Amino acid sequence: MVLLLNIIVAVIIAIYAIKIYTGCNLTVVKHPVDSGVYCLLDRNLHFLIFCFATAMIFLGPLSLVKYAFWIVLMLLLAFTRFKVKVDVIVVCYMLFLAWAVYSLFCSSVKFQGLMMFIKYALPLLYLWLGYSAINDEADFLFLFKKVTWIAIIYALLIGGVSAKFFPGLYGALCFGSGGLFIAYASLADFFSALFVAPLALFVIYRKRIWLVAAAWLALSTVLEVVRTGIGGIFLASSFFFFFYYKLKAVPWLFGIALLAVSAVFFIPEVHEKMFMDDSQTISTMSVSSMSFDNIQSNGREAIWDANMSRFFEPNPITGAGLGESVEYTKNKFVVKLIHSDYVEILCDMGIVGIALFGLFALSVIMKVIVHAWIRPKNSFVRLSGAMAVGSCAGAFFSMSFDNVVSYSQQCFVIPFIFIGIFLKAIDLHQCRQ
Repeated sequence: MVLLLNIIVAVIIAIYAIKIYTGCNLTVVKHPVDSGVYCLLDRNLHFLIFCFATAMIFLGPLSLVKYAFWIVLMLLLAFTRFKVKVDVIVVCYMLFLAWAVYSLFCSSVKFQGLMMFIKYALPLLYLWLGYSAINDEADFLFLFKKVTWIAIIYALLIGGVSAKFFPGLYGALCFGSGGLFIAYASLADFFSALFVAPLALFVIYRKRIWLVAAAWLALSTVLEVVRTGIGGIFLASSFFFFFYYKLKAVPWLFGIALLAVSAVFFIPEVHEKMFMDDSQTISTMSVSSMSFDNIQSNGREAIWDANMSRFFEPNPITGAGLGESVEYTKNKFVVKLIHSDYVEILCDMGIVGIALFGLFALSVIMKVIVHAWIRPKNSFVRLSGAMAVGSCAGAFFSMSFDNVVSYSQQCFVIPFIFIGIFLKAIDLHQCRQ
């Protein structure tokens, strides 16, 4: 019965995804700005919303089937439907992918290495999807209203609210269904990368409902006590407000920091999970007590140390080869994942790999600074740039302590979508001049 359920959902998803591009007529929707006006929904925008809506549908035993289907479909769309944008950000990420190809040839576990390369390459396709889906500010508003409501529904059904107050529903959807949905850390990472969406809507409309929506997503992560998610939301919010408001963001940053500290020290479940010493309080806090040795890591450091000693230290410059650390961890540890994408990159691709990924992240920040600060264009460019940086901050923080790349469709691809939208905002503005 469980397998049948996942098969039925898989078939529905596949049919709907294909129908978006092969249907005779475009979907008619309400215009996000002009009341009473209806318009046609662009197929790429429709598919992008569908990607967000199905992100947390894991399909249990069919998860690899869904992943393979999505990759093939995205590749076909990249050649037939997407507008391929190449700029300094894309070039920097292509350099990282080129080094990943070299690392793949050096690997002794070619299949595992190929799987990792696909996960690293997939976000680039999502960047081009984000770039292709937005044709004006109305598309931008329509997308993020839909995406925010999708996140709100996920928080209710498979998030902390459900886990805490409706455990029967939570268990049925995530476990009783055979893994139809994936939740907990992956959902928290999803919210970290997506948290800037309700914040952007609040900046645009100045309506408290969007702050309430953001708080609802944060509440889901706090109730499930996902520390990476809490940290990701904190950084995503901070970077978003700083890059949008600059120094005027100081009050926002102070408030966000106050909320984060309060969550760590005054919510018992978060406090107990955070520190080795449960008696740690604000009054007893010191520099030494805030070191990594007093942070509860749930055994992650043992996996990290074993991998670094085996793969990175003998080959610090180039690493041991793509997929080596993943294969080793899967076969040698009860916990099958490394829980740090940066340790994984260091072990597999060495200092060169981590430096190229850092160069890509730096290129995003620098382009946003140039186009949103030094040469300010318009509010759309500035806002989309702040969202791109904020989403990167949330997702890339989660990569430090979680398996974001391994579950790429849930989180890793999202910052790339925002980057694609930012690049499109720049081009739209230049076309109007």
